[in-house]
Amino acid sequence: MKGVLDLTQKKGKGVLNDNVNLLKGLNIPIILSLARLHVYMPICFFSTMVGLDIANISHSFMSLMTIGFANTFALIATFVFNDAEDAPEDMLARSQKNVIALGKVSKGTAYLIAALAGTISLSIAMSAGLVVCLIILTILVTTFLYSWRDVRLKAMPFWDVFTHVIVGGLMFLSSAWSSQRGVIWEKHLLFVCLIFSLGTVLALLSHQLYDYEDDLNAKVKTTVVVIGKKSACWFSGGIFLLFVFLIINEYRSGVFALKSIISFWVVTVGLIILSIMLDPKQAAYRAKCTVPWAVNAGALSAIITWNFT
Repeated sequence: MKGVLDLTQKKGKGVLNDNVNLLKGLNIPIILSLARLHVYMPICFFSTMVGLDIANISHSFMSLMTIGFANTFALIATFVFNDAEDAPEDMLARSQKNVIALGKVSKGTAYLIAALAGTISLSIAMSAGLVVCLIILTILVTTFLYSWRDVRLKAMPFWDVFTHVIVGGLMFLSSAWSSQRGVIWEKHLLFVCLIFSLGTVLALLSHQLYDYEDDLNAKVKTTVVVIGKKSACWFSGGIFLLFVFLIINEYRSGVFALKSIISFWVVTVGLIILSIMLDPKQAAYRAKCTVPWAVNAGALSAIITWNFT
């Protein structure tokens, strides 16, 4: 058995060290698999749209596309780089999500894709102005430190949460601060920024709660592992209540439209419940798999109702 494990590890190291063949796996399906656009792309554009609305340039289609794609490509770079750094552990864990660990693409190719995505993101951001460019650069640096093995903020309790607070808020601020009309300290800005930060943190905590047993057994010190599952549930519940309170407060202040709020929650919750109903025996697994799709479908619904109804 030990011989088989050693052989598997040697084979895996050979796959993961295949940095010379930069063309291995360089095709559209692999790039899309690494990018995982379904996890964040509609949210990127929704946060951009809200930021532009607060900055009083909501009808600028060019600004929406420019900043929205700058955020999107920044997160493409983030997800691809993270998979490349996680590949050794994912290979040993037999993860089916990481195509690098599965040997379908080399780490060298993944690093190349991440670098290109980051470059494209910064290039697009430069056309939107210095402020947007600096914010996108901050997102890229933060997420790089989150995954990079020499720092690995994702392996540091509480720092993993803090990085998500930063990235979630900056995605919104990249558009909210893109205007030079004195909107930087607008009274609703902090609350809306906090909404996007808390939403990003909730996504992280739900993922860590689902993986709690595996992380505990593997001695991976995430925030949830350190504070305990029960405390993490209470903590997540408190964040969710604050999240909902802030949304209601911004609705009452006229920032969020009621129809957009309703469409977001109906679509998001409806898809999650539907996935559980289709396979109740694996409710937790189905819910985890569905949440990214459901949240982004809800964001898309909110964008449509915000602009076209």
